[in-house]
Amino acid sequence: MHEISTVAFVGSGKVASVLSFIFAQNGIEVTGISSRNQSSGLLLANKLGCNFYDLANELQADLIIVAVNDDSVSSVVNKFDHEQRIAYTAGSVHLDTIIHPNCSVFYPLQTFTEGRVLNETEIPIFLESRNSTSLLALENLCRKVNLTFDYCNSVERQQYHISAVFLNNFVNHLLYLSKDQIESKNLNWNHLLPLLHETFNKSINQDIFSIQTGPARRNDQNVINEHKKMLSGTQLEIYEALTKSIIETYNK
Repeated sequence: MHEISTVAFVGSGKVASVLSFIFAQNGIEVTGISSRNQSSGLLLANKLGCNFYDLANELQADLIIVAVNDDSVSSVVNKFDHEQRIAYTAGSVHLDTIIHPNCSVFYPLQTFTEGRVLNETEIPIFLESRNSTSLLALENLCRKVNLTFDYCNSVERQQYHISAVFLNNFVNHLLYLSKDQIESKNLNWNHLLPLLHETFNKSINQDIFSIQTGPARRNDQNVINEHKKMLSGTQLEIYEALTKSIIETYNK
């Protein structure tokens, strides 16, 4: 069977919420939600107009999507009958560690935030499967709901995942540190926003290597040492580590 007309979700977090609404809005029936968090699971089910199930293996659909944390993927997937088509969304779980013979990967390479609405073109999906039938079914599903997709084995997907951690999680934390640093001195974060916008615009539209600026890029030790005097603890360690990385990158 190459067509998926119904899906159900294990999990009720941000990934499950975004994907389930994309499917529902594009003609794929969401038949049920199961979640350890009963309150968020019931809320999501009510929004979708489907049933909530306390037990995940009570879900019935052409495809069960397991959108839970990485540590729980294997135990959840293995609850299902081997004839049931399953796909999980985790980025760092290798498919060959999953016993279930009809399991695939449906990994969305995106960050999801409550209250933010993303359209289908903003969520690339990486597919991996144990068999060509399931892979074709997932391809057709992506086409039906206008999701872009590519093929990616577990090693490649893990590399995408760690790169995404650098790109999103670490960059976001650096932005938090910048904002915290400026506001702790009773200065105005808004004055930095034009720089923030230009930084990201350049990184998207120009060669990232060539646009690097700053004291580390120039190896300006006088400025670097003055900055280090202003920092302590983990923030100093981060400054030193990133400065060392930039200097090494541009002095190869």
